[in-house]
Amino acid sequence: MFRQLFPAAALVAVLGWVASGAQPEKQPDKGPPQPPPAKADPKSDGTVFELRTLDDTVMKVVLLEPSVTLVTRYGKLSIPATEVRRLEFGFRYPEGIETKIDKALADLGSMEFRTREDAEQALAEIGHFAIPTLRRTVKSATDPEVIRRAQAVLKLLESKQGDNKFEVRDYDTVETAEFTVKGKLELAALKVRTKYFGDTTVKLTDIKAFRSVGSASGAEFSLDAGKYAKTTQTDWLETSIEVSTGQQFEVTASGKIDQWPQGPGQYMSEAGGLPGYIGRVGPNGLPQIGLPGQIVGKIGANGTPFAVGAAYKGKAGDNGKLYLRIGPSPWNCDSTGSYKVKVDVTGP
Repeated sequence: MFRQLFPAAALVAVLGWVASGAQPEKQPDKGPPQPPPAKADPKSDGTVFELRTLDDTVMKVVLLEPSVTLVTRYGKLSIPATEVRRLEFGFRYPEGIETKIDKALADLGSMEFRTREDAEQALAEIGHFAIPTLRRTVKSATDPEVIRRAQAVLKLLESKQGDNKFEVRDYDTVETAEFTVKGKLELAALKVRTKYFGDTTVKLTDIKAFRSVGSASGAEFSLDAGKYAKTTQTDWLETSIEVSTGQQFEVTASGKIDQWPQGPGQYMSEAGGLPGYIGRVGPNGLPQIGLPGQIVGKIGANGTPFAVGAAYKGKAGDNGKLYLRIGPSPWNCDSTGSYKVKVDVTGP
């Protein structure tokens, strides 16, 4: 009986062993399914900047460069990207454009009429990058034909610039919370991160302005006549508002100031200024900027003053901070009182 059962028992054991050995390996536990990678969000990576291109496209980006190196007259300065608040870029030719401009200018003086015609057309197609060289050519050329054609192209290209005249700056500007310095950046493009396009590179020749989003887009403050309406016309209020060329902004002001405190209340002025004094020479023989008592503004410390008054809406003609002051009294005395001013950046 034992001999009859053993073979069957052995067979069952062998089959069980084989079956257990044939079981698939247990896969490691991978946990719950992982969500897809999130899109790059500039706000999670560092300081957010507003990048404005030459065609006025605006993007919010994060600067990926660890630092920017600026060559100044005093040597190289390495500035951490986290300290940068604003970058302004001087004039640069895109790769290969300068060579095309030089060739076209040389052809303006060709003996062949068709060559001169083609050269003029080529300069027009190059666009605003040809403006600096054309300006120099108009001033320095001796060939009347070259001057005539250069003037024609220059007039065409400048007309396309509208109210924003094309300025040639040979330097770049870096602004931080501590200082502003001029020089030449040792780079041709910026590495940035965008929310929708991820990491990318933007050529400096395609950028109009690059500033921290933290720059104020609106503010209210008091404009003190005792300080900013002096007869010397030298003091300006530097506001926290920063604008780029072509950007829209509004200024509104209320209140009254006294422009002849010796006779209190007799010559009170609102922000639009005292009527009837337009064109008058200011105190100390200085040209009058706007009307007495009128708010005057400028973009950038060296900007051209323009009348603001009680309500102003327009486009910035340059990049920089908004500065304000008040037209001084026509009676060679300091004024008293203040205006309440509100400024808003309203458009790209």
